[in-house]
Amino acid sequence: MGVKWTPEQESAIMSPKDSNLGAQTLLVAAAAGSGKTAVLVERIITRLKDMENPLSVQELMVVTFTKAAAAEMSARIGVALAKAMESTDDKALQARLERQLNLLPSAHISTLHSFCQWVIRSYFYKLDIPPTARIGNEAEMALLKQEVLENLLKEAYEHNTYGIFDLSDFFSDDKSDAGLQDKVLSLYEFAMSQSNPDGWMRHAVEPYKAAQEQDLRDTLWGRAMWDDQQAEIYRIADRIEQMEPLLESPVGPKKWDKVYQEQLAALAQLKGAQTWSDMVDVCRNLDTFTKASFTSLGKALEKGEVDGALADEFKSLGSQNKDSLKGMKNGLFHIDESVLQQQFKDQYPLIHNLVELTIAFHKAYDEAKKEQGIMDFSDLEHLCLALLVEPGTEDDPQPSEVALELQDTFKEIMVDEYQDTNGVQETIINLISRVDNRFYVGDVKQAIYSFRMADSSLFMNKYNTYGLMNDAVERRIDLAKNFRSHENILTTTNFIFYQIMTQEAAELDYGEKESLIPGRIVEEAPADWVGGAVELHLLDTSDTNRSEETDGDSETAGDEPENNERELDFIIQKIKELHASKKQVQNADGSFRQIQWRDFAVLRRSLAGWGTRAVAAMRQAGIPAVVNERDGYFEAQEIQLLLSLLQIIDNPEQDLPMAAVLHSGLVGLDANELGALRLTGDGSLWSVMPLYAEQAQDERLLQFIVHIERWRTLSRRHGVADLLWDIYETLDYVNYVGAMPNGLVRRANVMALYERAKGFESSGFRGLFRFLRFVESLRDSNQDMAVANVVTEADDVVRLMTIHKSKGLEFPVVFLSGVQKKFNTMDFNSPLLVDKNGGIGLKGYYPDIRVSYPSMPWLYCKSIKSDAMKAEEQRILYVALTRARDKLFLTGYINKEIKKEKGVGAHIKHAALTQTQALGVDLIKAGNSYLHWLLIAFARHLDGGAPLRNIIELEGETNFDLLDRQCQVKVEIHDGSLYGDLDYKADVDETTINTVRVLGKVNDVELPEEIVQRFAFTYPNLVAAKTTAKISVSELKRRFAERDAEAVSATDVSMQQKPVISCDITEDTTGENAILDTSIPTISGTELADSVFGRKPLAIAAADEVVTGAQWGTLMHEAMQWLPVKKYTQKSMTDMLDSLQAEGKFSDEERSLLSDRSLFGFFNSDLGQRLIASKRVERELPFSMLFDGNRVYPDVENGERLFLQGIIDTVFVEDDQWVLVDYKTDRVKSGDELIRRYKIQMDLYKEALERLTNMPVKASYIYSFRLHEAVLL
Repeated sequence: MGVKWTPEQESAIMSPKDSNLGAQTLLVAAAAGSGKTAVLVERIITRLKDMENPLSVQELMVVTFTKAAAAEMSARIGVALAKAMESTDDKALQARLERQLNLLPSAHISTLHSFCQWVIRSYFYKLDIPPTARIGNEAEMALLKQEVLENLLKEAYEHNTYGIFDLSDFFSDDKSDAGLQDKVLSLYEFAMSQSNPDGWMRHAVEPYKAAQEQDLRDTLWGRAMWDDQQAEIYRIADRIEQMEPLLESPVGPKKWDKVYQEQLAALAQLKGAQTWSDMVDVCRNLDTFTKASFTSLGKALEKGEVDGALADEFKSLGSQNKDSLKGMKNGLFHIDESVLQQQFKDQYPLIHNLVELTIAFHKAYDEAKKEQGIMDFSDLEHLCLALLVEPGTEDDPQPSEVALELQDTFKEIMVDEYQDTNGVQETIINLISRVDNRFYVGDVKQAIYSFRMADSSLFMNKYNTYGLMNDAVERRIDLAKNFRSHENILTTTNFIFYQIMTQEAAELDYGEKESLIPGRIVEEAPADWVGGAVELHLLDTSDTNRSEETDGDSETAGDEPENNERELDFIIQKIKELHASKKQVQNADGSFRQIQWRDFAVLRRSLAGWGTRAVAAMRQAGIPAVVNERDGYFEAQEIQLLLSLLQIIDNPEQDLPMAAVLHSGLVGLDANELGALRLTGDGSLWSVMPLYAEQAQDERLLQFIVHIERWRTLSRRHGVADLLWDIYETLDYVNYVGAMPNGLVRRANVMALYERAKGFESSGFRGLFRFLRFVESLRDSNQDMAVANVVTEADDVVRLMTIHKSKGLEFPVVFLSGVQKKFNTMDFNSPLLVDKNGGIGLKGYYPDIRVSYPSMPWLYCKSIKSDAMKAEEQRILYVALTRARDKLFLTGYINKEIKKEKGVGAHIKHAALTQTQALGVDLIKAGNSYLHWLLIAFARHLDGGAPLRNIIELEGETNFDLLDRQCQVKVEIHDGSLYGDLDYKADVDETTINTVRVLGKVNDVELPEEIVQRFAFTYPNLVAAKTTAKISVSELKRRFAERDAEAVSATDVSMQQKPVISCDITEDTTGENAILDTSIPTISGTELADSVFGRKPLAIAAADEVVTGAQWGTLMHEAMQWLPVKKYTQKSMTDMLDSLQAEGKFSDEERSLLSDRSLFGFFNSDLGQRLIASKRVERELPFSMLFDGNRVYPDVENGERLFLQGIIDTVFVEDDQWVLVDYKTDRVKSGDELIRRYKIQMDLYKEALERLTNMPVKASYIYSFRLHEAVLL
């Protein structure tokens, strides 16, 4: 049975066949969860199947937002074509579809960058670029920009051009001109998102020049400011109009008539101001109209002479007017027109020179790229544009011959996620298409990528102008039915956005046609279904022990570490409760199943400073959780340690990174030893280290000094990549971090840094200092490398991610956390603000006293950007709410600010008393967090808003009707002091401790029996106290070798010498389940033979057979990890290994050590063939588990448990059971020797696998690459 499409979906698929037109341009406004991708694919298939108007897949251009989306789109089209071929008996149609399937790989289904690259390759001879030009990587482009700009500034200083000294004085400080460099680069990056960058920048300067001769109201900024003032006057008038009947009511608050009269008089004055000077005069005297106050109505209320609800509403309206009038008095209209015009004259030279300097940089950077034969991503679009635009028409682009050729080539242009395009991309699309063959699909309510220069106004212009009729040449179709989320989640989302998303406040009126229509109905849900009301949980932190309350208007408000911990504790407890109660979630087919960890997602606006801590806390609480974010790579423990080591190799006189390395597990100095080193003498730690190391005979430091000196020499003679690899080998660093909790991620992070270093050098850059500078520039510009992702979609873990990362995804249960966090407005403090419509806003500057001030152009740009930011934050909130399928939780915290008469408390009251569907623009724009908007929206909910109305002491029911007001909303406010203990350990008995403190000497008084017993207590398991709580597989192997009095081979010794990471562990009270290793690692000096530098370095002992054996074993394991699971011939095995070497998986030396014959022998063996035949194979599977300690240490008492961590090489499924395989390279003579050596290890592997997966292990094998045989245990 085919898919049943809605009428709107059917129209989007079949257009223009449902009209009288031969061709048609469509804008499909597809709401969240409305199946837009399915519709787009079905439209393509329908066009390809059309025998009357045949269309080839090569005549389509499909633009996607990401490469992954393009790959998914191609795959979906391929599957749909194959199904269409199977479902028809028409031979001609089958042949046509088969041809389209064959042509699919050459179809233009790609990102716009990839399309631009194709155009440039096809027509490069028309451009002044070498045919060998390539796309530069991020590293070389960042460094090249820096180099070009520094040279340009140096030249400007030498010749005093571009008013360089005035620019430097304004933007930079006494230490460097980094501030000026930053502003040039930021202006350049923004301009490159415009189709004519230099033209746009020069056009942005013109208003400054024109303003010197214009009346203020005729300037770009004056017109806008005057219009804003008039809009505010209109809002005051509207509120006064609402106040009048309230006052004239028989039970109205007539005592407040003076307030009304004052505001009426102020309104008359404001309306009478016709010129800028008139408005300045009025605004300067507005305080005379705000003197009357809302005096007490006590007795009148008691006697019933005044209706309390009418009084509350009157006071709310009047208070808002007072705030508006005070804002006008202190706003721009208290400055004389002549003063502002003089400011324009002072600013013009600065802004003119800045633009010319940036244009000069653009030219110099282009020349440098051309000289080196490289391009960056913005070049792809602009070079493509140069081919498509007829020369001389840059200001009003007209199609060139190339563009006309492409118009003939493509019969339809389809753009996915259209709301995320920018001006350059829009121009390209327009030039290669016609007015009637474009298909745009997207959702402006999910336009959340302005930081990538996306321009949502492009979508809105079409949304507001395209016709809804079938015969419109430019037609809009709305897909509003959501098939993802439960009805209550959708109606609650509608309820919120009906109120806060308006044209004035958010660039769009969210009405019934924009609302979400439920397409998924949950019928006869089980009693334990997780769904139901949308829940807002707030922790009241007013009474928590905080040294001082954070200012509610400060940038840090809503992001307080102590309260973040409380909120996190609440989320953890709620997740554990839902999981433990075995709630049900609904599958896509309508059936229900028990909830799993992977059904939970915790979303947050930003994870910086929170995500890593949250994952650690969840794991400690027994919840498997992962966070996969771009942010955080450089903050990862293993990367920070490496960078600190590189810093001291570059310059060992730096004490901070030196202390970090010395205190780490690599050297292992404790705080006392560091202090003793510091007190050895004056100077840096490095300068006094030789003396201290000799005096203390500290072998760790003596070796450390030797290695640092060697690495410093290596860094001068070789590249950064070689240096890093030597560090990895010398310290066995890859295995060292791999043994830590979350070791696979750490290992991948470390290897990513090595790959980045290789990329850095492949771009022609050299030197450790330069590499460190490059890394620092990535950090400063927030171009963090992505933390390695080792988690698949099928893994049963709770996912933590930013809202941006969650876009396009869905989860049965979603927690939107941190809703109280204030929006980030730090960028608005910059002296330079840039906006597409507002142009360039520059702060004013008094050079004599070096003080800047907010100029009119700067305030105008700030206003535009602030409004745009809040509009986008609404859209981000919309994305977050629509990720949930069954259940949505909103969490945050509040403090006493909510109860105050001013601020959010007043806003809640104003909202609750508002009579219209949408809230006033002032109320909406006052919102500075998601919580603010949620509070003012939910305060109007029939039932859910009661707790909020109680807080602000608003009695009675609000008398108005709202759409979807009957949605299920639950608001709960909790005592914040009950949360925050993330250690999940029993509280210490403070009473007993205080008793001990005041009793004095024990022998002088008679102690309570409880205390006597505590002091007399002897730990019963002294043997356990002398053993480690955590044991590695290598150590486990050594223990059993000792017990059996068998010799350990050289290879075994080398494995034993790997660093062992110890960690704290909470006793497993159940003893049943293997657990994820979740503790924070600490380095145990004894287990590391004091430190990594206390053992024989691998690089030094390279000729030793022990090291050679270990290296060969590691390489063979890595080969088995990377080799695809498939059938091989001896030649194809060699070819595959060579390919892996080419990809950088192995160096030349490592490739030479690999045994092609041994690897081929495994895959050609009976065990290898069974592996290849399996439908599920897992490799490098990490595990951690608790087991009885007396299985290793016979003297340990029953009940004492040890913590084992390891990695299983390979498991595969056969007959619904696991087959476990471990690879060995030991020098042995028989399989029996391997069994004796590894029997207990393999038994524990089997036990761990069965615990973790609840699936039995059918058989366990050791595959010996020495013996070339599989040994069954």
